[in-house]
Amino acid sequence: MGLTEEFKVTIIQPTMTDDDVMDFVAKGYVILEGIIDDTWNRTCATSPSGPAETLAQTPEFIKEVLLHPQASGIVRSLLGENFRVPTGAQHHLFTKPFVGQTWHSDGLSGSGHEITELQCYYYPRDVLQADGPTIILPGSHCRAVDREAIAHYGDIAGQISLNVPAGTIVVTRY
Repeated sequence: MGLTEEFKVTIIQPTMTDDDVMDFVAKGYVILEGIIDDTWNRTCATSPSGPAETLAQTPEFIKEVLLHPQASGIVRSLLGENFRVPTGAQHHLFTKPFVGQTWHSDGLSGSGHEITELQCYYYPRDVLQADGPTIILPGSHCRAVDREAIAHYGDIAGQISLNVPAGTIVVTRY
C-alpha cells in the first residue's frame, strides 16, 4: 500500500549510520524498545487475536506505529525513499500458556545481501518468557533454507528471545 494523501507530504529521514546498516545486513534485525506511546499501546492491546489488516491500515496505526520517526527512519535507511507501507498484519495474542512453534523462517531467505523487504513486529504489551516470545537468530537470514527445513532444531547458540516491553518495534529481514 502506498501512502495515502494524508501521509504523502511526510518526509522520512534516514536514521541509521553506515555502520548501523552494515550491522543490520549482518545480523538481520533492529530492536526499538518501548518507543510507542503507552496510550496507543493500550488501544492496540485490546484488539482481537487474528488477522489485523483493519487496524493496521487505519491512519492512526500508520501514524503511531509504522511511520513512527524511529521505526520509519530505519525503514527509510534500509529500503530507500519510496518504501511501501505494509498492508498485512497478524495479531498473535494467546490467553493460555503457549508452547510455541518450531524453528522456521517467515519467508524464503538467503537470496543475497540486498534488502528489498522487511518484517515489522509491534508489541503493544510486555512480552515475558512465559508468553512464548518470538525468537530470532542473528544472521540466519543469510542462509538459504526452506521454511520447514530447520524445524527439528531445538535451542540454537546465539538465539535472541524477544522478551520486550510494551511499545517495542522489531524490524527484521527474512
